[in-house]
Amino acid sequence: MKKIKYLIVLLFIVFIPIHLAGDALITLPAIETIKSNGVSVFYAQDTLPHCTVYISIGAGSLYENATNAGISQMAALVLSLGGSKNYPTINEYIDATGGRYFVSASFETVTISMRVHQDEAAKAFLILADIIANPLFEKHLTQTARFMLKQEIQQKEDDPMTIAMEKARQYVFGDSGYGAVMTQESLDAITVADLEQLWKQYVVKENVRIGVITSLNKDTVMQHVAHLTNALPDGYDGDYTTDMEKARKNTSTKRIYFIEKDIPQSTIVIATVAPSIKSNNRYALEAGNYILGGGSFNSWLMDEIRVKRGYAYSAGSIVRMRKNTGLFLAYAQTQAATTLSTIKIMENVLADFAKTGPGQQQLQWAKESLLKSYIFEFNSLRDIVQYYMWLDYNMLPESYIHEYPDGIVSVTCNDIITSFESIVSGYIIVVVGNKDVKQQLDTGNINYSMAE
Repeated sequence: MKKIKYLIVLLFIVFIPIHLAGDALITLPAIETIKSNGVSVFYAQDTLPHCTVYISIGAGSLYENATNAGISQMAALVLSLGGSKNYPTINEYIDATGGRYFVSASFETVTISMRVHQDEAAKAFLILADIIANPLFEKHLTQTARFMLKQEIQQKEDDPMTIAMEKARQYVFGDSGYGAVMTQESLDAITVADLEQLWKQYVVKENVRIGVITSLNKDTVMQHVAHLTNALPDGYDGDYTTDMEKARKNTSTKRIYFIEKDIPQSTIVIATVAPSIKSNNRYALEAGNYILGGGSFNSWLMDEIRVKRGYAYSAGSIVRMRKNTGLFLAYAQTQAATTLSTIKIMENVLADFAKTGPGQQQLQWAKESLLKSYIFEFNSLRDIVQYYMWLDYNMLPESYIHEYPDGIVSVTCNDIITSFESIVSGYIIVVVGNKDVKQQLDTGNINYSMAE
C-alpha cells in the first residue's frame, strides 16, 4: 500500500510542470503597452544607460508580387545606407556615438532599429521621426541597394536548398505573397517612385508598432515617442492577401517540378499550404511537426531516411504559420542515385504519420522539448519587447505568452492525426538535381506527372 501511495505522489510530482506549464514556465519582466497618437508602444525599463527603439511596419515580402518582389528588402537596404533627408549622414552619427542603426525586411515587416546611449535618446527620436516623415530614397542609394541584392540572388543560386524552397513557395502560392520571389528582373523594375509609394502606403499609424527598451523613465520616453508618432499619417491601405483557393488548387494534384543543376546530389522539397497562426490546429501542427521532422535525429523523417538507410545528408520538416496563411515543407538531400527512393520514403512517412500519428512517448518527448526551448524566445528585454510587437501584429492577446505552453500540453495524438490529414491531402514536390536524376524521375514508377 505504501508503494502505491509513493508511486501516486511521484507521478503527481513528475506531471506538475506539465499541468502548470502556462503559469509556471516563465515569469517575464513588466512590459507596458501604451498608446501614443493611436500607435501601440511597448515599453520596458532597463538598468543599463541606453535607449533602444524598434519601429515595426507591416510591409514585408508577403505584401509583394512578381513585378515588385524585393521592394521591401530594397527599401530597408536604402534606408540602412542613407537614413533621412535631414540626416543623410546617419551612419556617421551612429559611428561617432557608438550606437547601432539597422533596417531589415522579413516576410511580414520592415523594421527600423536604433540603439544609443541614454544621453542621445532625444536626438535618436528626432532622427527616427525624420526617417518616417522624410525617408532618403535617392537614385544612387537605390542603385547601390539593387547591386547588393543582385549579388545576394547570385549567391542563392549556389544553394540547392534555397532554390528548392523558393520554387516550392512559388509553385504553391503563385507569384504573389508567399510565392513572390525576388529576381534580377523585379529588382530592375523598382524605381525611387516605387519606394516612395511603398512608404506612403504602409507607413501609417494603424500599421506601425514601436518598442522601446531604456533606462529612461516612462514619462520622458513617451514625450520623445510622441514626436515620432506625430510624424505618422493616419490611414491603413489593408493587409496582405493570399489566394487560398488557388494555393489549394495548385497542390491538389501531386506533381514533381524538376530544376536541373549540375550537382552530384539531389535536393527534395515537399510543400503545401498550412493554416494561419490563429488556427485551432496550431499547437497540434507544431508538436506534430517536431516529431515528424523538426526534432533532429529523433524525428520520423531523419530516422527513416538517414538513420535506417543512410540515404540523406539532411532530412526534416518545417511548418510556418503566419498572420493570414502558412506553409509546410518536408525536405531531404540525398545522392542522385537514391532520389526516387527518397521521395517514396518521404511520401510514405507523411502518409503513415497522418494515419497513425506518433506514439504517446514520442508526443511526451516533443512536448517537453518544445516547452523547455520556449524560454529561449525571451533571452533578453529586446526579445521580449519584440515578442509583444509580434503578438500585436498577429492580433494575438498578450495572454498568448502563457496560452502557448498550455496549448502544447493539451495536444493529443488524435489532434496531430487530424491536423496532418490536410497536410498530406495535397502537395507538390520540387527536385533540384542533375540530368541523371531527371531520367530517373521520368522512367520511375510514380503516380503523378512531371511538370513541364
